[in-house]
Order: sequence, then C-alpha cells, then structure tokens
Amino acid sequence: MDGAMEIIPGVYSIPIGQGAFPGVFPPNVYLVAGDHPVLVDSGYEADAPARLEKLREMNLRVARILVTHPHPDHIGGAVPIGQATGARIFMHRVDAAEAGTSVEALEHGQVVSTGSAELEVVHTPGHTPGHMCLMLRHQGILFSGDHVLGLGTTVITPPRGDMGLYMASLEKLLSYPFQSICPGHGPVVKEGHRKVEELLQHRREREAQVLSCLKRGRSRIEDMVKDIYDELDARLVGLAELQMKAHLLKLQAEGRVAAHEGTYSLR
Repeated sequence: MDGAMEIIPGVYSIPIGQGAFPGVFPPNVYLVAGDHPVLVDSGYEADAPARLEKLREMNLRVARILVTHPHPDHIGGAVPIGQATGARIFMHRVDAAEAGTSVEALEHGQVVSTGSAELEVVHTPGHTPGHMCLMLRHQGILFSGDHVLGLGTTVITPPRGDMGLYMASLEKLLSYPFQSICPGHGPVVKEGHRKVEELLQHRREREAQVLSCLKRGRSRIEDMVKDIYDELDARLVGLAELQMKAHLLKLQAEGRVAAHEGTYSLR
C-alpha cells in the first residue's frame, strides 16, 4: 500500500501505513498539485514521517492541508506535516472550532485554489458535525473523507454522529456534478452518483429493518444487532450497536420511535 499513484494528471494518492486491523483500509491522503499544492487529509500522526519522505521523493510540496474531519486517522498527521512544510491547516468551521488554534476555518461553498485547480468546500455533516467533502471543479472528482467510503459504509456514532444529517448530506451530494469519488478509505469509486444512491438505499433498508425489529418486540439495541447483522466480527459489535442507536435517534427525532430507559418501541 506504500506506492504513490497519480489518479489524474496533478492529483496523487499517497498511501502509507495500515488499517486499524486486518480487513480495514488505511486512511487515504491525496495531493492536488499546483502553485499552491493542497493535501487532502493527513493520515495518522505515526505515519507522518513516512508520508513526508514520500512527498520529498516525489518532489511534491504542500502549501495547505484540508482536513475533512477531526478523527485521528485524518487529522493526526496534519500538525507534523504542517510544521515540516509550512503548510496551513484548514477544516470546516464547525469542526475547526473544536480542533485548536492551529486550524483555520472554511465555510460551505468556499473555494480553495491551487493555482491550477479549484476545490469547493461541501459541508456534509453526519459522520461529524463539521465533516466536509471537497469538489475538484472541472475535473469532476469528489474527495469524500469518511462520508463515502470506497467499500462498505461509514459508521455514524452518536452523539457527534447524526444519521438524519448523514442521509440528508448524501442527498445533497447528488446535486453536485462529480463522476469519480476519492474516498477517505478504500479504492477510487468510478460511478460516484450511483455509489451515493446505493448508500442512501442501504440506509433506508437498514432503517426498515430497525422498524421491523421493533414491530416484532426487539426492544433492546443488542437484540437488534443480533437480529440484523449476520456473522458479525466481534471487534465490530460495539460499532454496530452505535449504528443502531444512530438510526433509533433519527427515528425518535422524527416522532416514529419512543425511548424507555434503554429500550425502544414504536410510537
């Protein structure tokens, strides 16, 4: 996974390191070249020295680091890479407010230019309140962070994760004219709109499964996970339970589900 790849002229993927455990893709980091080159995400802090070395080998500079969201596998390397290169660090305003004084704020719709390419900020709350995607204008590429993964689905973990906002943000993306998606984890997605529509359909189907569980008297999250997920890796049970909770909180906010001290029922 350590070989850099040119996705299109002037856009590079710079993979370093491994995933959290076997079967999980490591975080993707991308560089958009130009007079003012932009790094999209920064990977884990521990991988920053190797990523800096790779940038030096490729003779690639970094002027700005745009972080899609402040999870350690996306923001961890930002400070050491910034210190080594002089690059400034940016995030969407909502997440930047919680990330410290070294991070500058961006707004939805703002455009960041490399001199030869333009990146438009698309606020896509859901995975985090300030999660942002970046639309590479004219090239038809969306850098999606963890909002859209190359394979599988992102985890929405309350309280910072919000399933209702996540699904609304997926619908928002369908109005943008991208073809390919460069995700935060996994391979490049060639049919971007089709992928987004598949994710929306998956979430709607999962929601229907949750409602079906409640109709059949499965009132506890643990029971719903056992009912819905087949042969789930034990390391993922906790995340699956948080995913169920995210769906239930969405349904509760919509007035379709009631909560009763650890159990749930239909309204």
